[in-house]
Amino acid sequence: MTGNTTDGSDDLPEDPVLRRVLSDSAYDRVRVERFSHFTQPVPRKLLVQSLLVGALALSLPLYLLYPASAASYLPTVDPGAASPIVLVVGLFALALELGTAALLLGVVVYRARNEPLTERAAERLFTTETFATYVGFGTGGLATLVTVGLLALGLGGESLLTSYVETASTGPFRQSDLGVSVRAFATAAAVGAVGVALAQRYTESLLADL
Repeated sequence: MTGNTTDGSDDLPEDPVLRRVLSDSAYDRVRVERFSHFTQPVPRKLLVQSLLVGALALSLPLYLLYPASAASYLPTVDPGAASPIVLVVGLFALALELGTAALLLGVVVYRARNEPLTERAAERLFTTETFATYVGFGTGGLATLVTVGLLALGLGGESLLTSYVETASTGPFRQSDLGVSVRAFATAAAVGAVGVALAQRYTESLLADL
């Protein structure tokens, strides 16, 4: 004779949203009750950020692919010595992405170490996650797109760069005083992308144990 199973998993609803509403976790309930444009779990957000940081690492291959006609607009054709002004935006994007990724990692680590959370602690964590997400995806994402877009202009050679300078009255490749070369920037971005990817895997393992 087959009887009905009585473990707790059978009593949980199939709807994932309803599961979080009825969850014993204050943080899960707050995530459902509070509004955010980005409802993805933290590991998925970190995955997106690792891709954004990785996109910044494209600065080196892009620079190496510039045609010879673009040389007159470059501070130098050597990416190990060139420090174009566009890297100001790139460094801003890199700092935002790594900083907000660290905040998201901190949210998961704090939650894993302190569950069950109080309602107040859960709300503070949600506010931190929301802030980090908006800054990382919004401001950081825009700065990343601008950086990659400006660097990609060099692929068009002299004609495209001439048109851009005539329109903007300045060029994105004039030498800056940053002291950070294209090669150093790309290396930092590549290392950062790997670091964020590792953080993403780590947060997945932490949340799986909750």
